[in-house]
Amino acid sequence: MRRVAQALGVEAMSLYHHVEDKAGLLDGVFELVLGKLPPAPRRTTSWQRAVKERAESFRAVLLAHPRLVPLFATRPAVTVESLRHVEHSLELLKAAGLSARASLDAFQVVVAYVVGHAISTVRDPELETSGPDYAQLDAADFPRVTELVALLPTHDLDAEFQFGLELLISGLERRLETSRR
Repeated sequence: MRRVAQALGVEAMSLYHHVEDKAGLLDGVFELVLGKLPPAPRRTTSWQRAVKERAESFRAVLLAHPRLVPLFATRPAVTVESLRHVEHSLELLKAAGLSARASLDAFQVVVAYVVGHAISTVRDPELETSGPDYAQLDAADFPRVTELVALLPTHDLDAEFQFGLELLISGLERRLETSRR
């Protein structure tokens, strides 16, 4: 709280006129970031398209605020406005035909995928460590890793994200088909 106050040019105690505590401040930041998501569409062509669009939008918002990505990995939605996003997503999954339990599971998995991918995508120079020089690895010990080293400089993280998202949605489709039988 002292650092926030210093950045704002105020005394730390004056922040408590606006938020109850650090948790309240973090909840407010959480809500502000989610507020950058486009409004949930009222009607879409399919639940699959809606899930895909929401996941892509959420990822874009997270990548636009890379220093805040860890907040979404460690903090649940608790404010009324952030819970509106949760409610919309759960309603979308329920309307698609998933049970309440499967809707919760699907929501949690999609959010974890988006946040996890964002974490692996953003690079914080303060956290960078020197790792192995992959080009120097012995191909006999690490044949798959050395095979892929040449691909790393051109690896497309957006395409990787889309690949994973398509797998998640396909899995949800299969779950729905199985439960309908």
